[in-house]
Amino acid sequence: MTRTIHLFSHGAEHTTAQYFYRAAKLDAAPVIYWDKAPDLSVIRAEDLFVFIDPAPDWPLHLEALPCTTVAYFIDVHQERESRLQQARFFDVVFIAQKDYLHYFQAEGHRQVHWLPLGCDPEVHVQPAPERIFDVGFVGKLGLRGTERHTLLTTVLPRYRSNDYLAYHAPRDMAAAYGRSKIVFNASINQDVNMRVFEGLAAGALLVTDRIPNGLDELFTEGVHYVGYSTVEEAIAQIDRHLAHPDELQRIALAGQQCVLSMHTYRQRWLTILDVSASATRTAPARTMGRRDLATLYAQIFVGLRMPRRILDVLSTYGVAAKPVRLGLLSAARWLNAKVPLTPNAIRARLRSRR
Repeated sequence: MTRTIHLFSHGAEHTTAQYFYRAAKLDAAPVIYWDKAPDLSVIRAEDLFVFIDPAPDWPLHLEALPCTTVAYFIDVHQERESRLQQARFFDVVFIAQKDYLHYFQAEGHRQVHWLPLGCDPEVHVQPAPERIFDVGFVGKLGLRGTERHTLLTTVLPRYRSNDYLAYHAPRDMAAAYGRSKIVFNASINQDVNMRVFEGLAAGALLVTDRIPNGLDELFTEGVHYVGYSTVEEAIAQIDRHLAHPDELQRIALAGQQCVLSMHTYRQRWLTILDVSASATRTAPARTMGRRDLATLYAQIFVGLRMPRRILDVLSTYGVAAKPVRLGLLSAARWLNAKVPLTPNAIRARLRSRR
């Protein structure tokens, strides 16, 4: 019987799962993309269920799936606790940020692996006749007053750049990078983000903050990219390489060759298939009791800001004190955000209207 791949993730065009979906469709096995809570009743023992961060919703009875379950968590550097809770439903766990592996290992996962992000040559390689931008950047600038906002608003306005305040769909972003001599990166909590791979794939010189988190195991500074540690060094590196185009092109080409040969989503997908082929069904949630499962589901729905789903949890797994408390607290927070009742919520609403 033919195995079916079930991909579960958000349906937005910019989500990482879209790259894995394209990579998976290159194989003979049929692929179903679930961008809402999947119908678990159609999943068979020979199938493979793959969740790719982030979640649009969360299905009940995930712990009872008869097939191997795999999860790929990306933003563990921002909302780690919610990802740790979700991970308990999966037999095999992949983490995009290497420095966070130990948190998942400490939760009792027997099969947890580092799997960095990557690039999709079909999307991210868009050669342009001329690189008209000195520095390219696509992404959020961050909140005013933060180190990230200060860095980006200090560096980017100094150079001829794309419209970095505008929204860019994936191919628009790739087109902007394809017309940029340099792609500037500023990590969030030192994550090895998508921009690292996308900028390199576009053939631009990547100028990025010096991130730990496994970056030095993927690429070599001065060979594949240029690093900086301060705002002043970032500006100096950009100025220096713009003034030396031969060196800029040499590093950019080496970075592009490296990322296209070793760090594509197709290669990442093949790693998932290879590891899952010999995996055993050891997800921690598979051996949890109904009361513990109810609490875990309730915690996940609180994290997803879906307090109404806790009613489904209680009706399915039974009424327990902790899920009820979580549901009431989450509902109160949701209501307070809609109709400010507490002093802090009222002040936040007033500030947003200024």
